[in-house]
Amino acid sequence: MSDAAEQFVRAHLPAGAAAQHVRVHAGEVAARFPACAPQHLLTLPFGNSSPYGPQTVQLRCEAPHSWSVYLQVDVDWPQQVVVAAHAISPGHTLGPADLQLLQRDRAGLPPGALQDESQAEGRVLRFGVAAGQSLTESMLSGPRLIHYGQAVSLIAEGDGVRLVALGIALQDGSQGQTVLVRNAQSGKVVSGVVDARGDVVAALLR
Repeated sequence: MSDAAEQFVRAHLPAGAAAQHVRVHAGEVAARFPACAPQHLLTLPFGNSSPYGPQTVQLRCEAPHSWSVYLQVDVDWPQQVVVAAHAISPGHTLGPADLQLLQRDRAGLPPGALQDESQAEGRVLRFGVAAGQSLTESMLSGPRLIHYGQAVSLIAEGDGVRLVALGIALQDGSQGQTVLVRNAQSGKVVSGVVDARGDVVAALLR
């Protein structure tokens, strides 16, 4: 009966999972049940919300004897993920020494867990993390494109008008972040959004 439960769970794994190193193990049945004709043995899922981790499978016999039993089946799908090699504070730009690859069970991984170190290198942590914690896409912002005190192009846009001035960054910033910049000519401080080239784009004030 354990074999039937394991085969059922493996057959219902997501596409591509069966070819991976997925470990499926069903618990033993404590009580003995009468033999069941193979064509009358049904294997049914029972309240499973995820294809990974602990599963409950119902085995039900319809002939020549009627009986039903529930088995727990553990599904372990090891997956390589990127974790913090040590405790890291928010705002830190990640480098190779900050990252480590480990095998973790897919069932316990947070959504968006990174699988390659290149996905994290050069990017900035939005939140502090503990040593061994899995890194996710939502924890990271893009690489810092501008730094405090750096000369940047300050671009003012609006109503078809585009003005470019020299600015001095008053904050570090990544693409999409809003930062403060001092206009080098007027001394006025404005806020703008860092674009992909490292320029700061602000609304044109009228």
